[in-house]
Amino acid sequence: MVLAAAGPSALWYLTRATGAVTLLLLTASLVLGIANIGRVQSARWPRFVIEGVHRNVSLLAIAVLAVHIATSVLDPFAGIHLIDAAVPFVGSYRPLWLGLGAFASDLLLAIAITSMIRRRLGHAVWRATHWLAYLCWPVAVLHTVGTGSDVKQLWLQALTAACVIAVIVAVWARLGLGGPRALRGTAFAASVALPAALVIWLPSGPLASDWAKRAGTPASALPAVSGSTTSSSAGSGATSTINAFDAAVSGTVRQSETAGGQVSVDIALSVANAELPSVTLVVIGNEDGGGGVAMTSSSASAGTAADPQLFTGAITSLQGTAIAARVSSSGGQTLDLAVSLTLSDTGTASGTVQVTPTQ
Repeated sequence: MVLAAAGPSALWYLTRATGAVTLLLLTASLVLGIANIGRVQSARWPRFVIEGVHRNVSLLAIAVLAVHIATSVLDPFAGIHLIDAAVPFVGSYRPLWLGLGAFASDLLLAIAITSMIRRRLGHAVWRATHWLAYLCWPVAVLHTVGTGSDVKQLWLQALTAACVIAVIVAVWARLGLGGPRALRGTAFAASVALPAALVIWLPSGPLASDWAKRAGTPASALPAVSGSTTSSSAGSGATSTINAFDAAVSGTVRQSETAGGQVSVDIALSVANAELPSVTLVVIGNEDGGGGVAMTSSSASAGTAADPQLFTGAITSLQGTAIAARVSSSGGQTLDLAVSLTLSDTGTASGTVQVTPTQ
């Protein structure tokens, strides 16, 4: 419910998910394409089956990529515009690494379009354009590790490693089937040198603690990015320090009945502040005669899109739509929240929040 109400965080999660799936599909497409060029086939898997699966996987990759681009543009967090996704290196958010993603998308689109009009272009032109796939894939890998906010997570590292290994194995298998000696030597050297260079570069690049800043993340987004990259270690006390601020809020209010017959009011708010972009308040109690709720228990949380419960606590005061709460992080910081809301009949809320650190 919090994700659905917060909007941008849901888009952000979808952007990350579709980015990872796109890399998987591009890898599968490239491996199948190499197998098709090498005329790999068997009694159970004739060549036309491999060619058909390769085409369908490529089309699916384009469809998922379209969702990835759309959610990136719609999500206001990074401030990515449609032109940034189409024209490489013009964006303000991590321009080099986002530009590599735009470049890879353009290459994939060129491959798809030329495949659709293959008969009009002729085999030679189509084949020359199709070789761009060997450039599109490594560029997409660099975009993933350079821009992806999950690059420090083990699951994305394992996924990227699996993709790289799959392509290396496919290339080596293809080289074993023959071809010009010079081309085979160059391809083999590249298949060894490029992954090795990537492994050597990662610790001082995307895996370094200051990568978000060096990669070109705007200063206004750095606190939120820092919060997302440390969310997995929040339990050990790795939490960014939040400074005092006042900000506008907006969100939704939903009321439901609990198993014990009480009323639960869930308030999910988006905060116009990059350090602490979400606040969630839950009031549980009994309905009073005036249509309100007499609070008997509560919960409160605040955090980033990656970790909405970076700070957790409870409501300390409830006076109509003026709500006070105190939340604390595992790192030891405590915040006092003073929320003033205006509620509508349609279940939406707007107002302000004042955040004051107490420790």
